[in-house]
Amino acid sequence: MAVLNFPIPYTEELMYSTVARAGVRQGLTSPKQLLDDVFESRSIIATIDLPNHLATLSRWLPEEFTPDRLIYSHSLFPLYAPFVPEARRLQCMNWLYQGTQGAAHLALGVAASRIKSPRFVRYCPGCIAAQREQYGEYFWRREWQVAGVESCPEHGVLMDTRIARPLIERHRFIAAAPEHCHVSKQQKGMGISDWITTQVRRLLVRPAQASPSFEQWTEHYRSLAYRLGFYRGKAQVDHSAIKNKVLKVWPAAWLILNRLMPLSSDIDDSDWLKAIFRKHRKSFNYLQHIVVHQALLDSRWQIDDVLDEVSRKPTRKTPQQVKVVMQQSSSQTPDQEAWLELLSSRQPLQARKTSPALYARLYRSHRDWLLDVNHRYAQDKANHNVPRIDWDKRDREYLQALRQLATFLNANQQGPRRSRTNYLKLLGNLSTLEKNLHQLPRTSAFLVANSESVPQYQIRRLQNAYDDLRVLFDSPPRWRLLRNAGLSEERMMEPARQYLENLVDTEHEVQRCRK
Repeated sequence: MAVLNFPIPYTEELMYSTVARAGVRQGLTSPKQLLDDVFESRSIIATIDLPNHLATLSRWLPEEFTPDRLIYSHSLFPLYAPFVPEARRLQCMNWLYQGTQGAAHLALGVAASRIKSPRFVRYCPGCIAAQREQYGEYFWRREWQVAGVESCPEHGVLMDTRIARPLIERHRFIAAAPEHCHVSKQQKGMGISDWITTQVRRLLVRPAQASPSFEQWTEHYRSLAYRLGFYRGKAQVDHSAIKNKVLKVWPAAWLILNRLMPLSSDIDDSDWLKAIFRKHRKSFNYLQHIVVHQALLDSRWQIDDVLDEVSRKPTRKTPQQVKVVMQQSSSQTPDQEAWLELLSSRQPLQARKTSPALYARLYRSHRDWLLDVNHRYAQDKANHNVPRIDWDKRDREYLQALRQLATFLNANQQGPRRSRTNYLKLLGNLSTLEKNLHQLPRTSAFLVANSESVPQYQIRRLQNAYDDLRVLFDSPPRWRLLRNAGLSEERMMEPARQYLENLVDTEHEVQRCRK
């Protein structure tokens, strides 16, 4: 069924906002009904930053609104895409086309990032008023929900709604409306936020492009440090100078608030600011890149120029493996004869230690022959090795110890189940014994004959409980027997159940005879 009058996304509108406006236009108050109409599924999670099922949403829109366009023009995906490897970028786009269980958030580093999303859905009163004048309705802009963007350069500080993030009602799409977005006087914006907003806006409108690799990012930051003079000696980055530059440009309070404060210790390798100038093994957040470049470059820098420069960095190609074919000689060389002489009296490893130069020459010129001879000699030695352990003697010793244990345990009816594992634990070296039971036939036979099964263990517990209760009761009740034995009707096995029934019936017969 087609969704009638599905709204066209406005420029810079979140797809979350478009779906919410669809519910308003159709007069739907039930979030489940909206999910049924739009997604044909009631399990969809309303996601503000990285919505999924975009292939389904694109069906209700004109042809130019492809899933790719929805991803890059109506979500926050462009903030993360340039900073993850290309394969991951494509995989995340595929996840956003279809349905995922938060996989894109995990792969892009959003879920585990040190930089957290705003606690509430935010808006700019000045922009809201302009939307009302131009469109006659409100909508959520992308940049309002970006971490680090605290103000609108045109109007002032952003304001929080009472809509918490993550959303309390996971399936409800909440539209921007007067009850959530109160138009009031704004405070003047902060210059720091304007720096970030400028770069964030450029990232959000940047078209889809292949992402640079970790290797290219590594080379970029190394060359950036060298070009600006932040290095010591010939090839060592001066992390202290970079940290001082960052602290000079960015207020400490802002860095602490956004969890970007460099660590005070110069020897702590977990500092993100140090890690970004080292070999990249993971992605860094857009805000971390902005902080570094804003501190090191002049105020006219643009994130587009940085990304273009990084993309032009060369990438190393994996060298092709060249297989070297060693020539085999029909007759043995003096080195080969000398090596065979060594192997006649010692193991290959000992021979190598005895004459390392001879081994090196043979490895270079007769590698295949050397490895084959060493392998054959090692096998021959292994086949002729005399067993180091007399298993027959050890089997007799274990059997004697087990008989003594059984005598001791049988003298006391209390205690845990006398299973095979219990016997082996009491002997010690449980893992060794279990691995070598096939070499201990007498020990294995004893364990098979004397190990206590679960029904036998339950019967012993019932008998012990009966003996204890006879001191207090002439005829112990069934429920007391079960409680003292630590058993229940559900866990009791059939042989133990029959034993208990016989025990109770016998007691009843005895009581009748006495009367």
